[in-house]
Amino acid sequence: MAEHSRAQAEMIADIIVQKPILLDELLKIIFADKEPVSRRAAWSLRFIHKKNKQLLDNFFPTIIVKLPGIKCVAVQRNLLYILAYSDIPEFYYGRLLEFTSKVLLNTSSSVASIIYSIDIFFNLSKNEPYLLNELKLMLELLLPNATAGVRSKSTRTLRKIEKLAPEST
Repeated sequence: MAEHSRAQAEMIADIIVQKPILLDELLKIIFADKEPVSRRAAWSLRFIHKKNKQLLDNFFPTIIVKLPGIKCVAVQRNLLYILAYSDIPEFYYGRLLEFTSKVLLNTSSSVASIIYSIDIFFNLSKNEPYLLNELKLMLELLLPNATAGVRSKSTRTLRKIEKLAPEST
């Protein structure tokens, strides 16, 4: 608790990469939703993902099921980042599409949560023209009041949608 730094978060990640059995404990801390410990643990989880994605594969069900109950924006942001850059089991597509839709349509969602939700929704719907069209509609709703970052991500994603499903635009 005395220190909160990138170096400390990476050190914790290194320890867990070397001793994966500790990953269960880290997830318990994250999902306990106790500030600031949960937030700090989630940051370490992000570094674990960068160092060894496969370590988290067995934990996707837990992460996806518990994600809607996360109250801390920083914890949510780190979990969404991990999901945005992972191969998600198809069984969980429905849950994630529903959750990311809520994030995209919620005007009080954080910029990072919106950006990672765009990535997740896009990744899960690449092969489904009707879902791409749904994402396109949500992005068009976001654009008028979007921050520069959300506007940029939305515009780039709309171009990707156009390339994948030109008939749906």
